[in-house]
Amino acid sequence: MEVKKYWRNVIRGPFFKETEPGMTGMSLFAHHDEYKNGTTLGYHCINTNYEVPFAHSHDFHELLCFIGGNPENINDLGAEISICLGDELEEHIITSATVVSIPPGLKHCPLKVKKISKPFVFLEISTTKEYGQGAQMSDSAFAPPSVADQQAIADQPAKKRKKSKSKS
Repeated sequence: MEVKKYWRNVIRGPFFKETEPGMTGMSLFAHHDEYKNGTTLGYHCINTNYEVPFAHSHDFHELLCFIGGNPENINDLGAEISICLGDELEEHIITSATVVSIPPGLKHCPLKVKKISKPFVFLEISTTKEYGQGAQMSDSAFAPPSVADQQAIADQPAKKRKKSKSKS
């Protein structure tokens, strides 16, 4: 077998099934520097109502990408998504393929899928080695969950994630 020079640069996964409520099928969920490049990545297929109910901010840049699930027309999102930005919770309604660029310190969310007629891709990319780093909860009118609820939310993906075996 040939040993390749750059074999460490070709990474498969990590893949998880049924990551959070509203997500379907397989997700690519790399929130702990799995790629050793200072970024985190999440690729999810959303097929039903999904939400992040509380405003928060990070000390890193984040991109939230909403992409239609039809490869022939990714601009056709097939959903209506509400996301709030800033301390004033300025609401933006997304109905076509969109990238929301969130600089460090900008409060964002609540995020809510209000209507959905077909699955779409939700891709999140952050410039941090650990996604959980630096999240600050808001004291906005959309009050965050209690400390106990926040911990349960933080622990939920770890409990619900079922690592799958991928073939490549």
